[in-house]
Amino acid sequence: MSDRITEFIGYPIWWGGTVWPANHFVTDHDFIGKKVILFAASSSSPLGSSGDDLATMVGTGDWQEGQRLSSNASAGEVSSWVESLDL
Repeated sequence: MSDRITEFIGYPIWWGGTVWPANHFVTDHDFIGKKVILFAASSSSPLGSSGDDLATMVGTGDWQEGQRLSSNASAGEVSSWVESLDL
């Protein structure tokens, strides 16, 4: 992770919250000077406070608003979202 400026972090949403592996991943890494873009998959749950919760756990980095993707999102939908980020 040390060479990248932008990090994408994906995780499943369970009732509007992150799952413990995502929590451990973010607390085990350094996000100083990084732009963090979150995305999550769920059949029905919204992002809820999951992005804010992860950012608070870490306390560093430029955390962007996350994107919830349907659990059956097509490759085209995902590509369109990534292209809209203008990275």
